[in-house]
Amino acid sequence: MARKQSLPKEPLSTRPDHDRRFFGANLAEVFRTPAYECSLKNVSGVPDFALTRLKGGSMEMQRAPAYPEDRAMLICVALAPTPVDRWRARIAGQEASVSHSIAFATTVIDLMKPMEMWAAGPFDYLHYYVSRDLLDRVAADNRIAPVDSFRMVFFERDLVVAQLSKTILSQVRNREPLNTLALEDVSLLVSTHLLQHYGNGKGILRAQPSLEIWQQIRTEEMLRAHLEGEIRIADLATACQLSPSHFSRCFRQSFGTSVHQWLIKLRIDTAKNLLREPELSLAEVGFRSGFCDQAAFTRAFTTFEGTTPLRWRKLNCRGAVATDHLVSVDLRAR
Repeated sequence: MARKQSLPKEPLSTRPDHDRRFFGANLAEVFRTPAYECSLKNVSGVPDFALTRLKGGSMEMQRAPAYPEDRAMLICVALAPTPVDRWRARIAGQEASVSHSIAFATTVIDLMKPMEMWAAGPFDYLHYYVSRDLLDRVAADNRIAPVDSFRMVFFERDLVVAQLSKTILSQVRNREPLNTLALEDVSLLVSTHLLQHYGNGKGILRAQPSLEIWQQIRTEEMLRAHLEGEIRIADLATACQLSPSHFSRCFRQSFGTSVHQWLIKLRIDTAKNLLREPELSLAEVGFRSGFCDQAAFTRAFTTFEGTTPLRWRKLNCRGAVATDHLVSVDLRAR
């Protein structure tokens, strides 16, 4: 379970946490599935944004409990193809069902609409829960009118959502907690995408220039000082004299990727420098580079470099073989 995060924001005009049953442990309990959940909450303990994975084995079609209406949107991503006869719903009196049995098919649901749902297993879904209050703030940051309603889709291709899901999937599957920076980064990307592609608003998000050179330097300095990721997008934005959503979009324009993905790159760069020091164990290198544990470090390093930290060290540092052999023996002894 990820560490709970609190953001210093005004209370949201939404239901308390115990009444929210569309994401998290309550839904997991209904379907007897393990839950992965990270969430950003305000000072009242109400989620602004939540990321949940629900996975279940074989089971017959059954009706889910009635969910209370909520001022929020839900994006459901099918991590594995969902057969066309294994999910259906009635939303605001209209029938909905699986239209495309494809991996990473996206469903967008307005939780202000009354809904009944039936589902069968096996299933594997990643849920993005986004409060209307967060969407209103992102819209205001970009000087567009608040969006009154959103277009709902069911099991359709959405390349943006699919790619975003793939970038965090390794951490989700391995139950690695997403840090504050990663959650805020994802929440802003998802909110912007919802407003642009599913909202009925007439305003258009303003085109953003790149960060100025001084802003890029300041941002990278702050990220290097917080490799563990416990820094807020708002802190980086304030240092650059921008709003959080403006900063996030300018950053992507400047660096060609999200803030969180760039942080991982900085971690890998730091790790490579540390791996040249033969006296440091792989666990110590991972910790000093900002990773939560050695397993997470190894997975990220292998993804970015195409080889494991141990193999990279053998090619780039004398004496590393003996050191890491002793470390591996010590770990087995525990």
